[in-house]
Amino acid sequence: MRRKLDTKNKIYIVALSIFTIIVLIIVLSFIFFKIKEVNIKYQVDSNSFVYNTSGELINIEDDTYAKKNLLGKYYILDNKEKISVGTSPVIFNEKHREIKLLGTFYEITKNGEINKLKGETEINSTAVSRIFKIADRKYLIVSSNIRSQDGTLNVSDYLLIDIDKAGNAYLSNNKINIKTFSDLNLITDAFTFSVNEEKLLIEDETVDLAKINGSTNEYKKEEKTEEEKDDENSSGNAGEQSGTNIYNPVIKNEKTIIETVTVDKYVSRRTTVMSLEETTSEIKINYIVYDPLTEYQEIYVNVYNNGNFVNKYTLKEALTSQTISGLKANTTYRLDFYYSYLNESGNIQNILFDTAVVTTKNINASISLEKTSESIVQYILKIDGDYKLDSAKVALYIDDEYKAAETINTTEAISRDGYKGSITYDGNGEFVTLKLIDCIYNGAPISIDASYKYKL
Repeated sequence: MRRKLDTKNKIYIVALSIFTIIVLIIVLSFIFFKIKEVNIKYQVDSNSFVYNTSGELINIEDDTYAKKNLLGKYYILDNKEKISVGTSPVIFNEKHREIKLLGTFYEITKNGEINKLKGETEINSTAVSRIFKIADRKYLIVSSNIRSQDGTLNVSDYLLIDIDKAGNAYLSNNKINIKTFSDLNLITDAFTFSVNEEKLLIEDETVDLAKINGSTNEYKKEEKTEEEKDDENSSGNAGEQSGTNIYNPVIKNEKTIIETVTVDKYVSRRTTVMSLEETTSEIKINYIVYDPLTEYQEIYVNVYNNGNFVNKYTLKEALTSQTISGLKANTTYRLDFYYSYLNESGNIQNILFDTAVVTTKNINASISLEKTSESIVQYILKIDGDYKLDSAKVALYIDDEYKAAETINTTEAISRDGYKGSITYDGNGEFVTLKLIDCIYNGAPISIDASYKYKL
């Protein structure tokens, strides 16, 4: 004989059934939205840079896309290879100087308010300075100019900041990847960021960024003794200069990451290349040397062109810059930076500590139209006055078909008025193009982009 369910048991079963249905709906909704998320493609343009989860800088050479997996982490498809870029990647397109943020970012506004950004955030200009908190002890600054208070750092567009628990900062973008061991203030035109303390100064207001979702930063600012303050005051700016940041560079060259050799006993050796400035025939190297125990035997750079050794240049410890001259215009060079020291056996040890790829600038030239007739074109060619070519020609094309050319006077071309030339030709068509060709500079062929096109 079956027992009938009493009212209490009936209510329990109904409630349990409803609860089960609600949980099932929530689970199915979660799965639905997760599947929907992983199907979204985020455009990643060619010539973009991003760090992968191993801390390596990746150059995305072709147009592709990023997607999110079920665990909430993003990956970029590059030549059929999935590159894991974490939960909050920062993608910088060097060609258009645009930044794409994927994931959750907290932007701190001018009035100290916090804006939570989720999904895809596009920053089309770095002219306006902005700061974002990405995660615990991790930040992003966007600005056309970011500099350190002591003047040792000066970068543009964006800077990723990763602070360890002791308050030391790892700074990186597509140009640098360095670590600083001393107090660091980063300055833009809109705010100052005290990195070690995680405090933001906007006009007269101080915002404690550590309070945004908390922080595990254990940095404690050491107060100077009265004796140290007196020493600093008596030496003017010397105390400030002695506090120059010490950098430990991670070496990178496009997709290749070169590991720095680290020997614990020699931790006093620190040096870094701060920036490179190129002209048509020179590369200026700005660097900082930190060698309190005078352990360096030599600091130098080897220069290569197309894999061929060009020359070796010594970087003097007493200086902060070195100019490499006599280079070819519009030419790509690789610079490998080394320091050497005596190891425990008394042998010289050479360590590669940085590498860079630099392309010298092209020579500026222009062609303008002076006069035309039925079969004669008169033009004016001007070339940058600092660069006298050995020889060159101006060619005439009709609808991209070569018709005639004239050898120019290179001395007149670099004068104030330029070289006035003329070309006689036969033929009809729609468009005429004048183009500078067969340029020789310092005994070597060089391509200079100078042309003028008009309709017949």
